[in-house]
Amino acid sequence: MTYSQIKAIFLLCILCFCFPQAKGSIFHRPKYNVYVWNALPNNSPILRVHCASKDDDIGFHNIAPTTNINWSFHASKLLKTMFFCHFWWKSNDKSFEVFNDLDTCVKDSNITARATVCQWTVKEDGFYLTDGQNVGYKYGDW
Repeated sequence: MTYSQIKAIFLLCILCFCFPQAKGSIFHRPKYNVYVWNALPNNSPILRVHCASKDDDIGFHNIAPTTNINWSFHASKLLKTMFFCHFWWKSNDKSFEVFNDLDTCVKDSNITARATVCQWTVKEDGFYLTDGQNVGYKYGDW
């Protein structure tokens, strides 16, 4: 390999790392959005939620009925991006991963299309997941 070929490859690598979010970049990572909706009855106790990843703490939130918390991020397959949430409502207490898969939000979900929206809905009987466009399904109980 000639010096000019090495130089060209080196410059290409620098450009790829300087502009990783540029469309068409080999390092382009799509933006994901996670929503946690409170669909509990209006007169019920407040839904308390804490969500985080190893790098980002979304914080503790009291979510009123018919409202949500949401956040966005760029996921990495290489770094295995994962977010979890811990939920408290009445005497119920549940925690699980709300994002751990770049295609289906969570590895064991019924979502079949590539999803960049992971919409969780909390109801009296459990937790529902949808990609924001298709009909959701019940993911689990309290």
